Amino acid sequence: MTKSEKIMSVILNEQVLDDLPAHIALLQRGLYYGDSLFESIRVFDGRIPLWEQHWQRLSGGLRTMGYAVPVHWTSQYFKEQIRRMAPRNARLRLTVWRSPGGLYAPDNNLPNFLLTAQVLDAEDYKWDAIGVALGLCKSVRLPVDALSGLKALNAPRYVAAAQEAHTAGWDDAILLNMHDRVCETTASNLFWLEDSVFYTPPLSEGCVTGTLRSLLLTLIPEWGYAMEEKPTTFARLQRAEEVFLTNAIRGIRWVKSCEKKSYNFLKTKILHERLVQEMRQMNAVI
Repeated sequence: MTKSEKIMSVILNEQVLDDLPAHIALLQRGLYYGDSLFESIRVFDGRIPLWEQHWQRLSGGLRTMGYAVPVHWTSQYFKEQIRRMAPRNARLRLTVWRSPGGLYAPDNNLPNFLLTAQVLDAEDYKWDAIGVALGLCKSVRLPVDALSGLKALNAPRYVAAAQEAHTAGWDDAILLNMHDRVCETTASNLFWLEDSVFYTPPLSEGCVTGTLRSLLLTLIPEWGYAMEEKPTTFARLQRAEEVFLTNAIRGIRWVKSCEKKSYNFLKTKILHERLVQEMRQMNAVI
Protein backbone atom coordinates (compact mmCIF):
# COMPACT_ATOMS: atom_id res chain seq x y z
CA MET A 1 0.00 0.00 0.00
CA THR A 2 1.49 3.39 -0.97
CA LYS A 3 1.72 6.28 1.45
CA SER A 4 -1.06 8.18 -0.33
CA GLU A 5 -3.36 5.17 0.03
CA LYS A 6 -2.57 4.48 3.71
CA ILE A 7 -5.71 4.38 5.83
CA MET A 8 -5.40 6.89 8.69
CA SER A 9 -8.52 5.91 10.62
CA VAL A 10 -10.98 3.05 10.60
CA ILE A 11 -14.32 2.22 12.17
CA LEU A 12 -14.84 -1.52 12.43
CA ASN A 13 -18.28 -2.37 13.83
CA GLU A 14 -18.31 0.91 15.80
CA GLN A 15 -14.73 0.45 17.07
CA VAL A 16 -12.43 3.34 16.04
CA LEU A 17 -8.96 2.18 14.98
CA ASP A 18 -5.84 3.86 13.62
CA ASP A 19 -5.53 1.37 10.80
CA LEU A 20 -6.87 -1.92 9.53
CA PRO A 21 -6.08 -4.83 11.89
CA ALA A 22 -3.20 -6.88 10.51
CA HIS A 23 -5.29 -9.97 9.79
CA ILE A 24 -7.82 -7.88 7.83
CA ALA A 25 -5.12 -5.88 6.03
CA LEU A 26 -3.71 -9.16 4.71
CA LEU A 27 -7.12 -9.92 3.18
CA GLN A 28 -7.54 -6.41 1.75
CA ARG A 29 -7.75 -7.22 -1.96
CA GLY A 30 -10.04 -10.16 -1.44
CA LEU A 31 -12.28 -8.05 0.79
CA TYR A 32 -12.30 -4.92 -1.36
CA TYR A 33 -12.32 -6.35 -4.87
CA GLY A 34 -13.03 -10.08 -4.63
CA ASP A 35 -9.54 -10.49 -6.12
CA SER A 36 -9.34 -14.18 -5.33
CA LEU A 37 -10.02 -17.75 -6.40
CA PHE A 38 -11.10 -20.81 -4.46
CA GLU A 39 -11.50 -24.57 -4.73
CA SER A 40 -14.02 -26.75 -2.85
CA ILE A 41 -12.41 -30.17 -2.55
CA ARG A 42 -13.75 -33.52 -1.31
CA VAL A 43 -11.55 -35.96 0.65
CA PHE A 44 -12.66 -39.61 0.59
CA ASP A 45 -10.97 -41.85 3.17
CA GLY A 46 -7.68 -39.97 2.81
CA ARG A 47 -7.91 -39.67 -0.99
CA ILE A 48 -8.67 -36.75 -3.31
CA PRO A 49 -9.65 -38.42 -6.60
CA LEU A 50 -10.28 -35.08 -8.30
CA TRP A 51 -7.13 -33.36 -7.04
CA GLU A 52 -5.42 -32.99 -10.42
CA GLN A 53 -8.58 -31.44 -11.90
CA HIS A 54 -8.70 -28.99 -8.99
CA TRP A 55 -5.04 -28.12 -9.35
CA GLN A 56 -5.28 -27.59 -13.11
CA ARG A 57 -8.26 -25.25 -12.66
CA LEU A 58 -6.65 -23.29 -9.82
CA SER A 59 -3.20 -22.95 -11.40
CA GLY A 60 -4.77 -22.01 -14.73
CA GLY A 61 -6.95 -19.40 -13.03
CA LEU A 62 -3.95 -17.88 -11.24
CA ARG A 63 -2.16 -17.49 -14.57
CA THR A 64 -5.26 -16.00 -16.19
CA MET A 65 -5.56 -13.41 -13.40
CA GLY A 66 -1.89 -12.46 -13.56
CA TYR A 67 -0.68 -13.75 -10.19
CA ALA A 68 3.06 -14.07 -9.60
CA VAL A 69 2.85 -17.70 -8.48
CA PRO A 70 5.82 -18.77 -6.30
CA VAL A 71 7.95 -21.55 -7.79
CA HIS A 72 7.29 -23.82 -4.82
CA TRP A 73 3.50 -23.60 -5.31
CA THR A 74 3.15 -26.95 -7.02
CA SER A 75 0.53 -29.68 -6.94
CA GLN A 76 2.74 -31.64 -4.52
CA TYR A 77 3.22 -28.62 -2.26
CA PHE A 78 -0.51 -28.21 -1.72
CA LYS A 79 -0.99 -31.93 -1.21
CA GLU A 80 1.56 -31.67 1.60
CA GLN A 81 -0.33 -28.74 3.12
CA ILE A 82 -3.55 -30.76 2.98
CA ARG A 83 -1.82 -33.73 4.57
CA ARG A 84 -0.88 -31.57 7.55
CA MET A 85 -4.47 -30.86 8.56
CA ALA A 86 -7.15 -32.73 6.63
CA PRO A 87 -9.41 -35.37 8.25
CA ARG A 88 -9.80 -38.62 6.30
CA ASN A 89 -13.29 -37.63 5.14
CA ALA A 90 -13.70 -33.92 4.69
CA ARG A 91 -14.73 -30.91 2.68
CA LEU A 92 -11.72 -28.68 2.03
CA ARG A 93 -11.71 -25.11 0.87
CA LEU A 94 -8.55 -23.67 -0.62
CA THR A 95 -8.79 -19.89 -1.10
CA VAL A 96 -6.09 -17.82 -2.82
CA TRP A 97 -5.99 -14.02 -2.95
CA ARG A 98 -3.57 -11.34 -4.08
CA SER A 99 -1.31 -9.53 -1.60
CA PRO A 100 -2.40 -6.06 -0.38
CA GLY A 101 -1.73 -2.92 -2.35
CA GLY A 102 -3.20 -0.83 -5.11
CA LEU A 103 -6.72 0.01 -6.14
CA TYR A 104 -8.16 -1.92 -9.08
CA ALA A 105 -4.62 -2.22 -10.45
CA PRO A 106 -2.62 -4.21 -7.87
CA ASP A 107 0.79 -3.18 -6.57
CA ASN A 108 1.78 -6.73 -5.63
CA ASN A 109 0.85 -9.89 -7.50
CA LEU A 110 2.12 -12.39 -4.94
CA PRO A 111 -0.65 -14.72 -3.68
CA ASN A 112 -1.66 -15.80 -0.19
CA PHE A 113 -3.68 -18.89 0.64
CA LEU A 114 -6.07 -20.16 3.30
CA LEU A 115 -6.89 -23.85 3.67
CA THR A 116 -9.81 -24.99 5.84
CA ALA A 117 -11.37 -28.40 6.47
CA GLN A 118 -14.81 -29.53 7.61
CA VAL A 119 -15.23 -33.14 8.74
CA LEU A 120 -17.71 -35.28 6.77
CA ASP A 121 -19.06 -38.64 7.89
CA ALA A 122 -19.24 -40.41 4.51
CA GLU A 123 -16.52 -42.18 2.52
CA ASP A 124 -18.50 -42.07 -0.75
CA TYR A 125 -20.96 -39.88 -2.61
CA LYS A 126 -24.45 -40.65 -1.29
CA TRP A 127 -27.55 -41.00 -3.46
CA ASP A 128 -30.16 -38.33 -2.72
CA ALA A 129 -33.40 -40.31 -2.61
CA ILE A 130 -35.53 -37.17 -2.36
CA GLY A 131 -34.21 -35.31 -5.39
CA VAL A 132 -33.67 -31.62 -6.03
CA ALA A 133 -36.44 -29.10 -6.72
CA LEU A 134 -35.32 -26.36 -9.11
CA GLY A 135 -36.75 -23.11 -10.37
CA LEU A 136 -35.67 -20.48 -12.88
CA CYS A 137 -33.80 -17.49 -11.46
CA LYS A 138 -35.38 -14.33 -12.85
CA SER A 139 -33.36 -11.67 -11.04
CA VAL A 140 -29.88 -12.04 -12.61
CA ARG A 141 -28.04 -13.21 -15.72
CA LEU A 142 -24.46 -14.52 -15.83
CA PRO A 143 -21.82 -12.82 -18.01
CA VAL A 144 -19.93 -14.72 -20.68
CA ASP A 145 -16.27 -13.73 -20.91
CA ALA A 146 -12.72 -14.96 -20.34
CA LEU A 147 -13.22 -15.16 -16.56
CA SER A 148 -16.56 -16.99 -16.57
CA GLY A 149 -15.10 -20.44 -15.91
CA LEU A 150 -13.14 -19.39 -12.79
CA LYS A 151 -14.30 -20.02 -9.22
CA ALA A 152 -13.97 -16.53 -7.75
CA LEU A 153 -15.21 -14.90 -4.55
CA ASN A 154 -16.92 -12.15 -6.54
CA ALA A 155 -20.29 -13.94 -6.54
CA PRO A 156 -23.20 -11.56 -5.81
CA ARG A 157 -25.24 -13.04 -8.67
CA TYR A 158 -25.04 -16.50 -7.15
CA VAL A 159 -26.02 -15.11 -3.74
CA ALA A 160 -29.02 -13.33 -5.28
CA ALA A 161 -30.08 -16.52 -7.07
CA ALA A 162 -29.73 -18.58 -3.88
CA GLN A 163 -31.88 -16.07 -2.01
CA GLU A 164 -34.48 -16.18 -4.78
CA ALA A 165 -34.54 -19.99 -4.58
CA HIS A 166 -34.96 -19.90 -0.81
CA THR A 167 -37.84 -17.42 -1.02
CA ALA A 168 -39.58 -19.54 -3.67
CA GLY A 169 -39.11 -22.78 -1.72
CA TRP A 170 -36.74 -24.40 -4.25
CA ASP A 171 -33.57 -26.29 -3.36
CA ASP A 172 -31.59 -24.43 -6.02
CA ALA A 173 -32.06 -22.11 -8.98
CA ILE A 174 -31.12 -22.38 -12.65
CA LEU A 175 -29.15 -19.37 -13.85
CA LEU A 176 -29.34 -18.18 -17.43
CA ASN A 177 -26.46 -16.42 -19.17
CA MET A 178 -26.56 -13.04 -20.85
CA HIS A 179 -27.97 -14.72 -23.98
CA ASP A 180 -30.91 -16.16 -22.00
CA ARG A 181 -29.63 -19.72 -22.32
CA VAL A 182 -29.20 -22.25 -19.51
CA CYS A 183 -25.82 -21.93 -17.81
CA GLU A 184 -25.68 -23.67 -14.38
CA THR A 185 -27.18 -23.51 -10.88
CA THR A 186 -25.81 -21.59 -7.90
CA ALA A 187 -23.35 -24.34 -6.90
CA SER A 188 -23.44 -27.00 -9.61
CA ASN A 189 -23.02 -27.78 -13.28
CA LEU A 190 -26.13 -29.10 -15.00
CA PHE A 191 -26.68 -32.16 -17.24
CA TRP A 192 -29.81 -33.48 -18.92
CA LEU A 193 -30.95 -36.58 -20.81
CA GLU A 194 -32.89 -36.26 -24.05
CA ASP A 195 -33.49 -39.00 -26.65
CA SER A 196 -30.87 -41.30 -25.06
CA VAL A 197 -28.15 -38.61 -25.19
CA PHE A 198 -26.70 -36.81 -22.16
CA TYR A 199 -26.03 -33.10 -22.62
CA THR A 200 -24.41 -30.27 -20.68
CA PRO A 201 -23.87 -26.60 -21.65
CA PRO A 202 -20.40 -25.93 -23.14
CA LEU A 203 -17.99 -23.70 -21.23
CA SER A 204 -18.55 -21.06 -23.90
CA GLU A 205 -21.99 -20.51 -22.30
CA GLY A 206 -20.27 -19.05 -19.20
CA CYS A 207 -20.53 -21.93 -16.73
CA VAL A 208 -17.85 -22.72 -14.14
CA THR A 209 -15.23 -25.25 -15.26
CA GLY A 210 -16.44 -27.93 -12.85
CA THR A 211 -13.93 -30.62 -11.88
CA LEU A 212 -16.57 -33.37 -11.78
CA ARG A 213 -18.13 -32.02 -14.97
CA SER A 214 -14.78 -32.45 -16.72
CA LEU A 215 -14.42 -36.01 -15.46
CA LEU A 216 -17.94 -37.01 -16.50
CA LEU A 217 -17.40 -35.73 -20.03
CA THR A 218 -14.83 -38.52 -20.29
CA LEU A 219 -16.53 -41.19 -18.19
CA ILE A 220 -20.08 -41.08 -19.59
CA PRO A 221 -18.98 -42.15 -23.12
CA GLU A 222 -16.73 -44.83 -21.55
CA TRP A 223 -19.82 -46.16 -19.76
CA GLY A 224 -21.58 -46.60 -23.11
CA TYR A 225 -23.75 -43.47 -23.29
CA ALA A 226 -23.75 -40.67 -25.84
CA MET A 227 -22.51 -37.36 -24.39
CA GLU A 228 -22.53 -33.92 -26.01
CA GLU A 229 -21.94 -30.32 -25.01
CA LYS A 230 -24.79 -28.21 -26.38
CA PRO A 231 -26.40 -24.85 -25.58
CA THR A 232 -30.04 -25.03 -24.55
CA THR A 233 -32.94 -22.86 -23.49
CA PHE A 234 -35.02 -23.20 -20.37
CA ALA A 235 -38.01 -24.21 -22.47
CA ARG A 236 -36.00 -27.00 -24.09
CA LEU A 237 -34.74 -28.19 -20.70
CA GLN A 238 -38.37 -28.58 -19.64
CA ARG A 239 -38.72 -31.28 -22.29
CA ALA A 240 -35.81 -33.39 -20.97
CA GLU A 241 -36.37 -36.88 -19.59
CA GLU A 242 -33.85 -36.58 -16.75
CA VAL A 243 -31.83 -33.71 -15.26
CA PHE A 244 -29.00 -33.90 -12.75
CA LEU A 245 -26.53 -31.59 -11.02
CA THR A 246 -22.84 -32.18 -10.37
CA ASN A 247 -20.17 -30.76 -8.10
CA ALA A 248 -17.04 -32.09 -6.43
CA ILE A 249 -18.51 -32.15 -2.93
CA ARG A 250 -21.86 -33.90 -3.48
CA GLY A 251 -21.29 -35.81 -6.71
CA ILE A 252 -24.38 -36.43 -8.88
CA ARG A 253 -27.78 -35.27 -7.61
CA TRP A 254 -30.94 -36.00 -9.59
CA VAL A 255 -33.48 -33.26 -10.19
CA LYS A 256 -37.01 -34.33 -9.34
CA SER A 257 -38.72 -31.17 -10.60
CA CYS A 258 -38.21 -27.80 -12.19
CA GLU A 259 -41.19 -25.61 -11.39
CA LYS A 260 -44.16 -27.61 -12.85
CA LYS A 261 -42.06 -30.19 -14.71
CA SER A 262 -41.17 -33.58 -13.10
CA TYR A 263 -38.23 -35.75 -14.14
CA ASN A 264 -37.23 -39.41 -13.96
CA PHE A 265 -33.91 -40.63 -12.49
CA LEU A 266 -33.33 -44.19 -13.78
CA LYS A 267 -30.21 -43.55 -15.88
CA THR A 268 -29.00 -40.82 -13.54
CA LYS A 269 -28.87 -43.32 -10.69
CA ILE A 270 -26.83 -45.69 -12.84
CA LEU A 271 -24.34 -42.89 -13.48
CA HIS A 272 -24.19 -42.17 -9.73
CA GLU A 273 -23.43 -45.81 -8.91
CA ARG A 274 -20.72 -46.03 -11.56
CA LEU A 275 -19.20 -42.76 -10.36
CA VAL A 276 -18.96 -44.07 -6.80
CA GLN A 277 -17.09 -47.13 -8.06
CA GLU A 278 -14.83 -44.99 -10.24
CA MET A 279 -13.92 -42.70 -7.34
CA ARG A 280 -13.03 -45.70 -5.16
CA GLN A 281 -10.64 -46.92 -7.84
CA MET A 282 -8.90 -43.59 -8.48
CA ASN A 283 -5.66 -43.72 -6.51
CA ALA A 284 -5.12 -40.16 -5.33
CA VAL A 285 -3.82 -40.50 -1.77
CA ILE A 286 -3.10 -37.24 0.03
